[in-house]
Amino acid sequence: MEAPIPMSLLLRFLFLCPLAVIQAGLPTLSEFEEQAEEFGVRLSLPEFPADEEGVAARIDEVIAGYTAVGDEIAALADGERTFENTVGALDGLEALSWNRLSAVNILENASPEAALREVAQRELLRFEEFAVSFGYREDIYRSVRAYAETEPVLELDQKRLLNEVLVGYRQQGFELRPEKRAQVEALKKELSRATNDFSRNIRESSATVILTAEELRGVPENLLAKLKTGQDEYTVQAQIAWQLLGVLQNARSEEVRREVYVARSTHAMELNVPVLTEMVLLRTRIANLLGYPTWADYKTESRMAGSEQVVREFLSELNEGLAPKFEEELAVLRQLKVRETGQADAQVEMWDVPYFRNVLQNQQFQIDQEALRAYFPYEPTLEGMFAVYEEIFGLEIRQMENPNPWHPEVTLYGVIDSETGKPMGLFYLDMFPREGKYNHFAQFGIIGGKLGADGIYQRPTVALICNFPPPSSDEPSLLSFDNVETLFHEFGHVMHSVLTEARYASHACTSVPRDFVEMPSQVLEYWVTDKATLDTFAADYRDSSQKIPEEVLENLQAAELATVGIHYRRQINYALVDLLLHTYAAPEQVTDVALVGNRVAENVYLPPPEGTAYVAGFGHLTHYDAGYYGYAWADVISADLADYFESSEKGFLNPELGRRLRHEILAKGDSRSPRDSIRAFLGRDYSITPFLKKIGVEAPTEAP
Repeated sequence: MEAPIPMSLLLRFLFLCPLAVIQAGLPTLSEFEEQAEEFGVRLSLPEFPADEEGVAARIDEVIAGYTAVGDEIAALADGERTFENTVGALDGLEALSWNRLSAVNILENASPEAALREVAQRELLRFEEFAVSFGYREDIYRSVRAYAETEPVLELDQKRLLNEVLVGYRQQGFELRPEKRAQVEALKKELSRATNDFSRNIRESSATVILTAEELRGVPENLLAKLKTGQDEYTVQAQIAWQLLGVLQNARSEEVRREVYVARSTHAMELNVPVLTEMVLLRTRIANLLGYPTWADYKTESRMAGSEQVVREFLSELNEGLAPKFEEELAVLRQLKVRETGQADAQVEMWDVPYFRNVLQNQQFQIDQEALRAYFPYEPTLEGMFAVYEEIFGLEIRQMENPNPWHPEVTLYGVIDSETGKPMGLFYLDMFPREGKYNHFAQFGIIGGKLGADGIYQRPTVALICNFPPPSSDEPSLLSFDNVETLFHEFGHVMHSVLTEARYASHACTSVPRDFVEMPSQVLEYWVTDKATLDTFAADYRDSSQKIPEEVLENLQAAELATVGIHYRRQINYALVDLLLHTYAAPEQVTDVALVGNRVAENVYLPPPEGTAYVAGFGHLTHYDAGYYGYAWADVISADLADYFESSEKGFLNPELGRRLRHEILAKGDSRSPRDSIRAFLGRDYSITPFLKKIGVEAPTEAP
């Protein structure tokens, strides 16, 4: 007879995966595939390598596929070249890498097996080094260039793709002499290794602080229960967002808040400060060789901003415009600290901001963030969010059997167009933290959208890998209001991917300019501020008849406005650090990267704790390099789109506008310019006025 399952473990399992406990009644992939065939589309799940040998074999397979296609392109004679067998073939390689390598990427970031994570990281680096060399194949470049010189008549998305390929070749140095181009290639391989090391160090380093119950006075009991690791011992992993914020927002001891904040700000510091220095040096040298003034100019050339100067001016104007509000807000928090500590000269420090914002919300706006969690149990919130997206975009979201999860807690869903029954794609959810797992919140692309040569459209498959507060033995996972915003935001990326209709993989899903990629997700965060939307799912898990009172939501919005200057100055701090680290004109100008980060923070936001280097844990510096400004940039656009919804007769739950957003922006991807997609949705260019209104800043003139 089997040993009985302890009740605490059974409750945890039920809270964690109530929809996945019994798979028998769920639709299967084969059933969904049959439905897809009726509409001329294809659905696919990734094949996850089972062991280290399988990972290496997968990389070998992809490299062989690349080499074969590259050889075919290079062998084309004059008169044989077409769009599809040159530029289209390169786009097919984009799809191949997405569809075959993504499973290895998932294992690197989410496999419960350390050995598998390690080999996945190593093998992906091997592919990246191959990909750099492949991109420098002169024979392939000559074939594509020869095709372009025939000046073919192309459709809009084909013109865009051809231009992007040619710009890509120029940015790789194909207009340079061979010896200089070889230098760029070698440096890019070094950069690939460095960025991989930087990400791995963040993912695998811990920022552990062990505390007592007395030291954690003020932290809610439900959070303490999740942190408890011994008799009067509580272990805080400061690199995990929900643990970090839970302590910073609630711990009454300033010393404890400081200790936890310092742990987070020194996370991976010893390993990553030298790695980041190497990354900045390599990027600067590459930009120099390619003839760009700075790496930031190199990166922004193909973005909406178009140049480093435009970004710098945008951030500078926003920073200066927020200055009076920022100072006023800091003064309010300082008075709260003076009152609590009895010290007339008390100053607000970085580790104080979450705590005194929480105090302000409680005292002035009567908002109890911890009490709000009761309205957002994970499972009903997830299902409620699904219903909202179903309503506005015209969809059905169904859970399915998950035949090959990388972890038992991972669930699988299908998305269907509600009007036609056409399957649109698949997505995985991996929502709670565990050791060795990617420790933030992100969508991971797995299989991209693309029209195949056989006329069948490959629908996308993606994954959300998140770290929401897990359930405990006696209650479900309860999300904070910020968590709910994050959930809506990240699922917005899923919608952006799954609803694509772009013909080419290079334009599909979230393959859009870096300073536009966050916009669709950021506009969808606004649904969480709408009473009518929240009432469709937010209810006290102990009494579902209890909804969030209107005055609480009004107070939430007032509280956000009360500290929005602090929020955006913090964002500008990150954006400026990112920009400044990538605006060196020569390698010899590169200075102490940690010092640069700390000085920017001191001038724009608040002084960091002495001896820390938060840039060492700033993961966006790997692939958002000179691009973090995109969050604020996208906020300007998303505020206008959200205002368009809110001012409509049906408000945020307007299915007509929802479908227009779906078809004119999400479905288009990068098959046309983002500005054209925005005009198609709004009927005009976007305006900065709604954003300035949102943050309580009046604009003297209308900005372009």
